[in-house]
Amino acid sequence: MTMKKSFEKFKNSGLMMVLLIALLAVFGIADAGVMTADVIAPAGGGAVRVGEEVSRTNVDVDSPNLIVDQIAKKVTKIRPYDVVLDTISRSIKETQSSSGQVVRHYAIDTLETGATVKTITTAGLKQLALETTDDSIFASEQTINCVGIQGFKDDGTTRDPDNFLQLYVVNKNENDYPLVVTYNGGGAGNDEIPVIAVDTVLIRFGRAASESQISTDAYSGVPTDIKIFLQKFIAQVEMTEIFKKADKEVEWSFSDAEEEAIFDMKRTQNFSFWKGVRGTRKVKNKHNTKAEDVYWTGGIWNQAKKDFSFQGTVTAEKMTDLMKTAFTGTNSGKRKLLIVGSGLLTDMENLYLRGTEGFTANVQVGARKTAYGIEFTEYISKFGTLLVTHDQSLNDMGMTDNGFVLDPDFLTKWTMGWRVNDFDLKKSGVFDGEARGLMEICGLALKNPKAHVRITKI
Repeated sequence: MTMKKSFEKFKNSGLMMVLLIALLAVFGIADAGVMTADVIAPAGGGAVRVGEEVSRTNVDVDSPNLIVDQIAKKVTKIRPYDVVLDTISRSIKETQSSSGQVVRHYAIDTLETGATVKTITTAGLKQLALETTDDSIFASEQTINCVGIQGFKDDGTTRDPDNFLQLYVVNKNENDYPLVVTYNGGGAGNDEIPVIAVDTVLIRFGRAASESQISTDAYSGVPTDIKIFLQKFIAQVEMTEIFKKADKEVEWSFSDAEEEAIFDMKRTQNFSFWKGVRGTRKVKNKHNTKAEDVYWTGGIWNQAKKDFSFQGTVTAEKMTDLMKTAFTGTNSGKRKLLIVGSGLLTDMENLYLRGTEGFTANVQVGARKTAYGIEFTEYISKFGTLLVTHDQSLNDMGMTDNGFVLDPDFLTKWTMGWRVNDFDLKKSGVFDGEARGLMEICGLALKNPKAHVRITKI
């Protein structure tokens, strides 16, 4: 065999290429970062690289599903927050059953004890018509105490430092203003009424009858009804048979899907309990065949009848004022719940961290407590104790700087019960899988509306 033929045979055998690569590697001429091998795809399957080791880097390119990822079997169920108001409503002592979606409960409040003066009076009159912010609360024969205005001693000229001016209602004029006289005023007969300024506080004292008098203006009070609508909250879960039976990388069953649906139902229900607008309308929707009555429940925010504002800044003094507002002016409990948004909570926390003298002296932060299924922090004052908790749902409704004082002793949950309906859609040929409907018909009612306080920062 000639030398030329022998060389051609050696070159075509592939041994020459192997020898060349080996020589380049030995003498450092080849750069491994530059050398790449072609990926060969045999007809029967696979991905072959000539001259390269099996590595994770190459396999991720050539066969991305070959190496199995390490997968945690439990799914992390993200819950953005607790549904605070819904949770509390399921733990209060007063839950009432209803047979229908319209509930009426009766209540009667007492008359206010006081009002303020709207128009300044003229000095020296022996009888005058007193225009107040609430003329209707002053009956004939009512004694009225003028807070801050000193009466006179018997000489009619010397102010009495121990007693405020007292007025006496003898009748009402055509405008229903109380006609008043005095018995500890100025002048020789102590019957001249001094100037009574605008915004002077007037307190109703006991009625005083004359010797032969046996009757007075009647105190006539009857309870009136407050209407509550119960909303039909509803959710539905569906899962096909094929999905149920399929092997899954993580644990995910019908119960997990149901849990997600229930949480979303409670989360949106929590919004309705806060700010829902009471109403009813006959409408047709996607899932009913004719127009029917739909009821929407009213939230507790608009049921409360007392308000408090921090007027822009949360201070130690205003925290004391909040305590006063929450626990005075109505016959209610000495332990109430304060539910706040993130902004208001931040201000309260920062105030506590600064440790201002007035805050630590008048309103003390106590221990953490668990009540009604929620964790609270105690804010303690001589007026009473507020159990403070955070509800992020207030943020979602644009109420991050708001709060609400809730007296749980005067909160009622009306309900027609919780119901679960399993639908057999396979038999009807509608759906090859499992389906379940979840339903609760309910609403919240505040009794003693002045026992609860709406709080704003502005």
